[in-house]
Amino acid sequence: MQLYAGIHISDGKSVNPNDLHYLRDNILTLDPVKLALHWQELGATYLHIIDLDAAAMGYPVNGETIRNILDVVHIPVQYGGGLRSIKDIDSFLNMGVSRVIISTQAIYNPNFLKEAIQVFGPEKILVGIDADKGMVAVEGRAKVSTFNSLSLAQQAEKLGVRTIVYTDVGCANMVKGPDIINTKELVDHTRLDIIYSGGVASLQDLKNIRNAGVSGVMIGAALYTNKIKLKEAVMLYERGEQVE
Repeated sequence: MQLYAGIHISDGKSVNPNDLHYLRDNILTLDPVKLALHWQELGATYLHIIDLDAAAMGYPVNGETIRNILDVVHIPVQYGGGLRSIKDIDSFLNMGVSRVIISTQAIYNPNFLKEAIQVFGPEKILVGIDADKGMVAVEGRAKVSTFNSLSLAQQAEKLGVRTIVYTDVGCANMVKGPDIINTKELVDHTRLDIIYSGGVASLQDLKNIRNAGVSGVMIGAALYTNKIKLKEAVMLYERGEQVE
């Protein structure tokens, strides 16, 4: 199972996107470049970077910060936030990100998603699905759409998508364990590779979500609060050492 060390960026700084007050300032460093290097040094084999400003505003905002990260790390990076045109996707792929995550546009404009896959290939285009009580949240999670997560995932699959990043917003905010039931529904009723995000707070959570059949897990707040030690998680769930 692939693990993704999460970095969320706002105003050029590393932030914790969770609502809980005790998590907001619990960041190892406000410098996203230093944080990226820190995770890499601890054994991260993939970074998951989200530009929160871009997700909310609908266009890339912290591109210079992303570029600075790409200049210093040697592990692959997947990026999401504000990608609503072919030009924007092309810019970030040329910058050096390994693949991009499309969210809001996948809801409102499936033709855009189809075109992106045709232009760049399915290995470069992921769909991000943020769910709130089973309904898909859009525009930086500011609004709830009329789509449920499984319907959107199945629609994306028909358009040629191979991988989705599924985030349970409620679990992410509480950091009290993953949404196993809805995640397993996606695994069981699609042929997609599912990367799970949201609420992962312990090694046991990683074990539970792995057993649901996902291909990867993004870890964010649990790394900042040291609930999960990245080096140990990589050893157990990527290298398969001493896994029960």
